[in-house]
Amino acid sequence: CNSPTAATSSSTAGRVDNQNCDSDSGLAIEASTTYTDKNVVPESESPKETMDYINDHDKDNNQTNDRPTPSLHRAVFLHYLRCTWFAQVVYVISSLARVGQAIALGMLIEQFSFTEYNDDGRNDTASPSNVRRGYGYAGILVVCGIVFLLCKQRQFFITYRHGMHLRIGFVGAIYAKLLRLNSISSVTDSIPSGRIMNIASNDVERFLHASNLIMFLFWSPIEAIGVLILGIHVIGLSFVAGYGLLLLFVPLQFYLGKRFATLRSNVAAITDSRVNLVSQAVSGVRVMKMNGWECEFNQRIAKIRGHEMSKVLKASRYKALNESVYFFSNVAVSIVIFTVHVLYGRTLTPRNVFTTLTLINILQHAVAKHFAGAVMAVSEVYVSIRRIQTFLELPELSPASPWLLNFSNEKHETGGETHEELISLADATSYWGSGAVFNSLHRSRVHFKRDLSISSPEHKERASSHLGSIALSKITLCFERGRLYCVIGQVGCGKSALLQALAGELPLRTGKIKWSASSIAYAAQDPWIMDGSVKDNITFGLPMKQEWYDKVIDACGLLSDLRQFTNGDSTIVGDRGIQCSGGQRARIGLARALYRDSEVLLLDDPLSAVDSKVCRLLYCSAIMNLAVRRGRCVILATHQHQFIGNECCILMENGSVKCFGSYSDCVDSSNGILTSTLQTSEEENDALELQNNNILLQSPVDKEQGSDILDKACDFTAENDHKEIRVTGIVERSTWVAYCNAMGGVWVFFTLFILFAITQTSALASIAQIGKWAEQKDQDSPSWLRLILVLGATVVILSLLRGWLSFYFLIKASQNLHDLMTRSVLLSKIEFFDTNPVGRILNRFSADVGICDDILPLTIYDFMVGAFIALGSIAMTIVVLPFMLLAMPPLIWYFIRLRRIFITTTRELKRLEGLGRSPIFAMLGEANSGVATIRTNNSINYFRDRFEKIQDAHTRAFFSFVASSRWFAFRVDFIAFLLVAFSSFFAVLFQDQGWFGVDPAVLGLSLTMLLQLAGTNFPWIVRQSAEVVNQMVSVERISAFGKLPPEADLTVKYDESAKSWPANASIKVSNLTVRYRASLPSALSDITFEIESGQRVGVVGRTGSGKSSLVQALLRILEAERGKIDVGDVDISKLGLHMVRGGMSVIPQTPVLFSGCTVRENLDPFCEYDEHAIRNALSDVQMMHEIDDIPEGLDSIVAEGGSNFSVGQRQLICLARAILRKSKILILDEPTANVDTRTDELLQTAISKSFVGATIISVAHRLESIIDYDKILVLG
Repeated sequence: CNSPTAATSSSTAGRVDNQNCDSDSGLAIEASTTYTDKNVVPESESPKETMDYINDHDKDNNQTNDRPTPSLHRAVFLHYLRCTWFAQVVYVISSLARVGQAIALGMLIEQFSFTEYNDDGRNDTASPSNVRRGYGYAGILVVCGIVFLLCKQRQFFITYRHGMHLRIGFVGAIYAKLLRLNSISSVTDSIPSGRIMNIASNDVERFLHASNLIMFLFWSPIEAIGVLILGIHVIGLSFVAGYGLLLLFVPLQFYLGKRFATLRSNVAAITDSRVNLVSQAVSGVRVMKMNGWECEFNQRIAKIRGHEMSKVLKASRYKALNESVYFFSNVAVSIVIFTVHVLYGRTLTPRNVFTTLTLINILQHAVAKHFAGAVMAVSEVYVSIRRIQTFLELPELSPASPWLLNFSNEKHETGGETHEELISLADATSYWGSGAVFNSLHRSRVHFKRDLSISSPEHKERASSHLGSIALSKITLCFERGRLYCVIGQVGCGKSALLQALAGELPLRTGKIKWSASSIAYAAQDPWIMDGSVKDNITFGLPMKQEWYDKVIDACGLLSDLRQFTNGDSTIVGDRGIQCSGGQRARIGLARALYRDSEVLLLDDPLSAVDSKVCRLLYCSAIMNLAVRRGRCVILATHQHQFIGNECCILMENGSVKCFGSYSDCVDSSNGILTSTLQTSEEENDALELQNNNILLQSPVDKEQGSDILDKACDFTAENDHKEIRVTGIVERSTWVAYCNAMGGVWVFFTLFILFAITQTSALASIAQIGKWAEQKDQDSPSWLRLILVLGATVVILSLLRGWLSFYFLIKASQNLHDLMTRSVLLSKIEFFDTNPVGRILNRFSADVGICDDILPLTIYDFMVGAFIALGSIAMTIVVLPFMLLAMPPLIWYFIRLRRIFITTTRELKRLEGLGRSPIFAMLGEANSGVATIRTNNSINYFRDRFEKIQDAHTRAFFSFVASSRWFAFRVDFIAFLLVAFSSFFAVLFQDQGWFGVDPAVLGLSLTMLLQLAGTNFPWIVRQSAEVVNQMVSVERISAFGKLPPEADLTVKYDESAKSWPANASIKVSNLTVRYRASLPSALSDITFEIESGQRVGVVGRTGSGKSSLVQALLRILEAERGKIDVGDVDISKLGLHMVRGGMSVIPQTPVLFSGCTVRENLDPFCEYDEHAIRNALSDVQMMHEIDDIPEGLDSIVAEGGSNFSVGQRQLICLARAILRKSKILILDEPTANVDTRTDELLQTAISKSFVGATIISVAHRLESIIDYDKILVLG
């Protein structure tokens, strides 16, 4: 016996063996839950072929000059034809089989129309030939049904599988594109991460539905013409009247499709904004909570969501109209045909009535269902392809960038001349946002020694309209082997820009860059850490070389950290390295660059995030010993000038090289900028260093608790803390109740149920009356005509009302669930964000919400409509043929058993598929934020391979789901056709024996309904019932996020009596113990200290001593497990969170700016301050001049991740935000780590001036910045 999923491996062609069935539900369940672990993806189902096709098309588009806008639509369509040609042939055969059914039904009903019975109830007209003829027609009816069944399942399997290939292939193409994007381009900056996530979740989902329906755009009109010819032959020209009415629905469907496409495009853009805003809130959750902005973000998300839902509701009305037209079209068309037929003096007979009704059903599906559905699907997928193409056409980096040079990752021995030139720049000029120059990607292998020159008129012309602010201006430099080059200068002078240009990440507008090195490694200023182990982040896809690895770990000061981690270097660091301190992230980033052992190392200020002792270790052991003295070229951007001796220095100023020489030369050329650093004599520096070390030595490292891994909840005893929880078993009753309540309650559900029942009863009554009408002698009686018309009008009105109300309440449920989830997530505890990657959270807000918005309402509606049709059909059959009750029990038993197997299997597969999506979104998010690190460290192939493995895991579950659906549909179809077979043969038997006096009209109606049920409705109904359960998994996942344990109350009654808090800024911490989670050791243990109001206190300690934990405890990001904190003589645990956080200002270690907002909104989100106050705050932090240089000034939009500002500038803007609030307590978590010493001094002066009388707590690695503070708090 084969399980449903066994179909996936039954053939290398990926074909389902529909003859193999599984009678053991336990086997099916086991297969579903273990498939993704035990089976491999069939080669034919791997997305690689489709990905290669899309990538080749994308490359051709980028290299095409004769066509300015190459069409991805055309490429997808040609791919569709190539992959689904066999489905087209199969569909033609299935259509002919359905027509054969209609003819056979008419002939069978005719046999009953001339039956007469004697006094004994026997059939006087029955003869062996008539009986044989009756059985023959019944046999033809069944045989045609079986042919239709086999063809239909094959057709849908082929097309659905192709849709799956397109969906997965496009996700892979999006990821590949992310790895090639020019991250500096102004065009790329305008693409928020939320939009990328939305494209990869909702837009690609449209291919699944569209792939099934696109073929009907061509075949439905042909099928309709064939039905027209046959209909004229059966009932005459009156068929043309009904046919014309049905054709009138076609322009309506095109109009609805066009309107729906417009709305779909609008909704997609709004969804992008919503998901992007959620992404910002989640990524900057600590900043959001520290500033008490949860409600503000919730309101902004709710506002966007309200706008989105207004469009979704409008689109749903079009869907409701389209579905209603499909439902009442057969009734309306039938009434028109038969009325015209009678008015022209023709006579209706049961044969032509029920043959015509069957043809109308075929026509209804061809035009009102399939063709209309195809129009809608094509409208949706057209918008999706356009959005995808827009993304795929974004500018890429130069084909000469070093990450495309196929660098070898083998260890390089020093060879050749000691000072061999490795990189050189000649008159290089570059602009921020000029990346649109490069729109092509050349993958051929090139020689390492390559010039990149783009000073041609053609390139200049292409670049002219895309220039932003200048990044580098006429740079001419050369870098030699075995030398250390220190790049110095003030914040925003161009240090990072120079390193990005050398790495190939910042394209040149003019000039040349020449790479002679065989390999380059890069450590970013804001180190990018992927969600994996410490070892994975350091090796970064390279083979493990234990001896070299140990040297790198030791030189980067990570050995003590790894000893303290429960799992050593196998410890999972979390999404974006959230579980590590800033210093640990910086050292991991540096270790990654060193481990690659490249000829050139580009290090963007890795020393600022660590204390002076560790800083010296990194400089001497890592940079000098492992790199420079081994013949490597190291280019180091730094603000730590104390280590610069006789090294070559590059002083940057406004994107230009001010001086290239010794440090003394740079000081002389700096116009006083570097004077303060020079004035500190070597002896004074040594004394300061000794004093710093003595303080730190007072904080011994506790090997059990002394790590910032604990400071950030990183005692990973198990990797499971970071794995998404997988729910198993049935969808809980609570999920259904939650969805019902979100709709409006039980009364709404009951009202809709009654409305569905009344509408279906009206439809059955109208068809039954038409059958009775055909038996009447006075068919042209006005009373009959009025009755038929009234029933038809009732069906039309009720079906429209049912559709509109159903979609309204179902979409209302989605809105309410989303709002509940949003509030719950924003108010949840910080541990939720520490253990759930951003991609996983965004998966709920994009893919799952998209299902609840678009797919689930239609699925529920389809199921409810079909369920009532099925109940009516079966009831009619039992009334006509009571002996069918004998056949029903075994069929019902088999159906229930089959459905239980299917739902159990597909429910788990759907959950596995949902779990498989989360890593995909996580890697998309990682690629979007860490693409520069990935590329410059030559790890593109490694990440592509990782992504393909993740996609394969997702494909295993999804393809199993597709195969299981077809496995089940075949068997359900078979049950339906058994009903048709039993009914047909029993009817002939009853006619022959004279049992029960079968009424031809009622029998005809019964068989017509059963054929409709068997042909399309029954398998669709059962499939939709299973789909409702499967899609309720998304409701389950959203509801789970709607029940997250919240933080303490934002406001409490006590706040009213403490409006003037804090009356004074004193802080008293008593026996404080905090931990991140109950399962982890304490981050702070029994801490006691007191700070008087107005004092300035510096907080120092080794990495992992609990400095950041203390900051979070003061703001109640972490709640006290024992002890308490009194601020202003009030226990802060008695206050609401907004009162506590509003009374303090904090500048976090990692600067966060919210993209899509203006600079002004980032400083003053609640519009509490005037222009003068904002400009003064920026002037205090030396940023007003830089802001004024931007064309829009304060109203300039902050790019994704704040990328249009340097890390140092972002820190200064965050400091200005704190100065604006002028709180009585200021908490600084190493805010000036990424600024130069002179700027640091100016900022300290600005802080002293702006916060006169305030209590200041400053976490610092630079002891000189806090040496004159009132107290020093040493943590250990």
